[in-house]
Amino acid sequence: MKSFSMRAGILLASLFVFSFSLFVSPFPALAKELTILTAFGTSDMEAGKSLTALKTAYEKNGDTVIWAYSSNIIRAKLNKEKQVVYSVTEALDFAAENGYEDVKIQSLHVVPAEEYMKICRLISRYMEVKGENFNSVTMGHPLLSSKQDLDKTVEAVFSALPKERTKEDALILMGHGNDRGTGDLSLLEAAHAFHSADPMVWLATVEGALAFDNVLAELTQTNAKKVWLMPFMIVAGDHAKNDMAGEEETSWKTILIKKGYEVHTVLNGLGSNPKIQRLFIEHTKNSRDNIKDGTIISR
Repeated sequence: MKSFSMRAGILLASLFVFSFSLFVSPFPALAKELTILTAFGTSDMEAGKSLTALKTAYEKNGDTVIWAYSSNIIRAKLNKEKQVVYSVTEALDFAAENGYEDVKIQSLHVVPAEEYMKICRLISRYMEVKGENFNSVTMGHPLLSSKQDLDKTVEAVFSALPKERTKEDALILMGHGNDRGTGDLSLLEAAHAFHSADPMVWLATVEGALAFDNVLAELTQTNAKKVWLMPFMIVAGDHAKNDMAGEEETSWKTILIKKGYEVHTVLNGLGSNPKIQRLFIEHTKNSRDNIKDGTIISR
């Protein structure tokens, strides 16, 4: 009887050790991962569909996603309307407070210009103070960060052109640009790429070196009768609706109509283009620089 009790005790002890081993693994638990999508932001519901499409594409890719808008005005307006939108630092605080150890931040900017650099500075300062909260923090590059990106972007834009547009029709893309010229070189290269791929396509910007007047001068040298206008921005917001396609005297549409052109506008932001979505997802996936400590990480 005593021998049976000893055997039963050994068996129970073995079961306990086995059961305990199911919970205490020699391998560390998988880190929780979060993707923070950063953009200037928009409060326009129609324009916001491009951002929603981007977020949906990331979620279909398996990412857990939250937004970070760099515009204080837009965040304040949306938060007042009970929509939760974080600043970059608030988004990182959210990640830390909810146990996300690996954070992927993706810039949804077209070029690495002023707004992108602003976000990089905010992240850098945050990590100096609170970097210990994370295992890794990576930053995905803007849309146009390489020649390969530009080639894919040109192809993506052309794939989304209206079927009604013929090779005799002109197409003018509206980019944002910057009044201090940051990002001009990237946009100038993009303008060259579009025009080389199709001599009836131009890229002009609201601010910066690629003035709309310069495109008008070149347009008069063609036999175009019809002009298509499309935004070369992630969202078709205020600039696209008013400066490009508005009824004001200074809008591109009005100026072209007064010059005798038949004008058609397309108000779809780049974010609604599935090929652009895939390119951003590639940037997020391929980012390996750990901002936390300056090392290269692997996933």
